[in-house]
Amino acid sequence: MLPKPSELIRTAFSGAAAVGITGVLSPIVSALSFVDERAPDGAIYLWADSILRASGVRTVCHGLENLPAGNFVLCANHQSNFDALVLFRHIRRHMRYVAKQELLKVPLLGPALRRAGNIFVERTGGSSDKAKLHDAATAVRDRVSVVFFAEGTRSDDGLLRPFKKGAAMMAIEAGVPLIPAAIAGTHRILEKGSAAIRPRPSVLMIGTPIETKGLPPEAREELTLRAHAEVAKLLEAGNRIVAEMER
Repeated sequence: MLPKPSELIRTAFSGAAAVGITGVLSPIVSALSFVDERAPDGAIYLWADSILRASGVRTVCHGLENLPAGNFVLCANHQSNFDALVLFRHIRRHMRYVAKQELLKVPLLGPALRRAGNIFVERTGGSSDKAKLHDAATAVRDRVSVVFFAEGTRSDDGLLRPFKKGAAMMAIEAGVPLIPAAIAGTHRILEKGSAAIRPRPSVLMIGTPIETKGLPPEAREELTLRAHAEVAKLLEAGNRIVAEMER
């Protein structure tokens, strides 16, 4: 479907704002990363909130109280490039992402993401990716929470796809809770394969922590299936809220 003139104007404004905001804040994030690994957090929150505001995206969050006091692995669905922005707007914790290697090629943003401590994988499941996730598990135990978009790629229709096992593996190895979370509505803000930004509402649903202490590595299959089932229920509830917000 071709974008409406109003959507083209919104896209031009939002796109220019996103490039400008990213261009200003990426060097700041990079510089702050040399000070302390937590120092860039405030700039990252500002980056996410500013782009969402410029794009006219309203968001709400349910279940923030479910996050534990300590570190965690958050296992979420993936609908859009706006997902990370929604998460950073609402979850003000020291938190980084497992991201695709291709993002490193983005000028300014890629180096900033690397220096801020995000984990880049090739998504092949090879030995290199496994080694990176193994090293990251130590950081999760001691210093930082990690977000996995467990489907491995964006959903082009908002429907939930099967999960990869990386989130469950890291949570078990780190001995931290696995947090199911669902992001609803973002696939309609920026549809896969489209450049048009549409200011639709979005909802972040955070579920009850799944404890992993004492689980053996072979429990990753069952844990992945359990997380998928929880995210599916959260996504269904989130979609209902999005529909109400659009009325």
